[in-house]
Amino acid sequence: MILSLFTINFMKHKYLQFILMLLALASFQISNADNIIVSGNVSGTWEVDTVKVIADINIAQGQSLLIQPGVLVQFQGSFNFDIKGSVKAIGAENLPIVFTVSDTTGFHADSIPDGGWNGLRFSNLHPGVDSSLFTFCRFSYGKAVNPDSLKNYGGAICIRKTNKIAIRHCLFENSFAYYNGGAIYLEEANILVKDCDFVGNYAGRSIAPYGYGGAVCTDKGEPVIANNKFLNNSSTGIGGALAIRFKDCPVHHNIFTGNYSALGGAIGILHIPQCYHSLNNNLIANNSCAFFGGGVSNNNSSPTWINNTIVNNTSYSYGGGYYCFDSICPNVYNTILYGNNAGVGDQVYLFGTTSQTNFYNCDVQGGPQQFGGSGGGAAFTGDYENNLDADPLFMMAEPYLYALQPESPCINAGTADTTGLNIPEKDLAGNTRFFNNRIDIGAYESQVITGINDGEVIFADAVLYSPSPNPACVSTNISFYLLQRCETGVQIFDIERKLVKNFEVMIMNEGLHQITWDLSDHSGRALPAGMYVCQLNCGNRSFTKKITISR
Repeated sequence: MILSLFTINFMKHKYLQFILMLLALASFQISNADNIIVSGNVSGTWEVDTVKVIADINIAQGQSLLIQPGVLVQFQGSFNFDIKGSVKAIGAENLPIVFTVSDTTGFHADSIPDGGWNGLRFSNLHPGVDSSLFTFCRFSYGKAVNPDSLKNYGGAICIRKTNKIAIRHCLFENSFAYYNGGAIYLEEANILVKDCDFVGNYAGRSIAPYGYGGAVCTDKGEPVIANNKFLNNSSTGIGGALAIRFKDCPVHHNIFTGNYSALGGAIGILHIPQCYHSLNNNLIANNSCAFFGGGVSNNNSSPTWINNTIVNNTSYSYGGGYYCFDSICPNVYNTILYGNNAGVGDQVYLFGTTSQTNFYNCDVQGGPQQFGGSGGGAAFTGDYENNLDADPLFMMAEPYLYALQPESPCINAGTADTTGLNIPEKDLAGNTRFFNNRIDIGAYESQVITGINDGEVIFADAVLYSPSPNPACVSTNISFYLLQRCETGVQIFDIERKLVKNFEVMIMNEGLHQITWDLSDHSGRALPAGMYVCQLNCGNRSFTKKITISR
């Protein structure tokens, strides 16, 4: 009996030592069937419903983490995720990976860390580290407010001097940075940010230091910013959605709407002595600023703007659409500046006589005589060649707002010789550029075939736009524009031209139409992944577009 008691006490003592040892460790993980609790070092695979983060976590160099679709990563406070190894967070369209905080109380107080988590942070990764990938993830309530000033950049993601990262098909919403990059901050980071949505993010306080890039700020790097949507982001300094500083980068096929800043409601570009890349095929509409550049602000930088549509932006002071400051001379090709509003210089404001811009084959409402600023009007000295001052005749219907009506004067009015401009193959809608042998003005290329018959312009019967999204996982929208009332049908074929889906044939009126397809066949069965052909039949004419199903 004495031996048994001794054994029990000994076991209790060892058990207590074991518990104390666990508590002393830098990290631990507690799990059940549905969730795990983590802190400190993490690696391996997360494939549970919920990961609860109760302290700062990190991936050490040489370690990796795989996060499966549908996982909720829930931070229980203002903790950050430092990454020296690699992470692959690969969600699915219908099963995104979610990064958020458990309690948002105090999130909108911009000087305290309460109500948010402190973001994913990459810095100076070893060149041999494997690449990191984020697809179909949702980042909410990231908050870069921390006693360590380096952690006051990038509300959801901060990447410094690291290149091997791709961010695709992700949603960034309601994140905040004390300094720059409300959702993402990049410093010397040549990464990919593509097919993402940025909604309601913001950077900077209402007092100095002011914030740059309400959604994204890039410093001294050349990331690719492509095919994203920026909606209702804001900053207190420059660039309501996007700020580009010290080095330019490719920015193409993005939509900016409803963003706000002091300068550059949508985009602010500054401190770049030599620009090598272009901003092209972007729609910049319905953004606003307090002072300069409701749409875009060029500050001591001379970027090249190609085939952008800059419309209906507002500055409460100067330059509703486009603003230039300091001794700069950007080149603008095939761009629409129309319907913008400001106290002075509705479309264009040139701050000084050395703040000039060259315009080639653009549609600029009011022309240079209406340019505001000391460099506008009679003082304008930039090139102004083959430009229009005409109503672009926009097709104001979803999904392609500000596409061109068939009668638009911007069709086939772009630069005749595009040598050296590196024009992309596709427009903002994913349609082929140089349709009908010459490029159009603006972000959208009309798919109307024109010809001459007895001195009259002849148009095709319809325009079929590229399905969106494409590739598609759950459903896709098939949009088309009819130039006249006709008998219309839509069919889906597989790659061997076997008919797999036949939509009802109907008499449809002139205008824009849309069909939502759930990626099923005629029997309602989900079609396998692969390439398919969408065919629009209008009268005796047919139009086709390819679509990829990705499961």
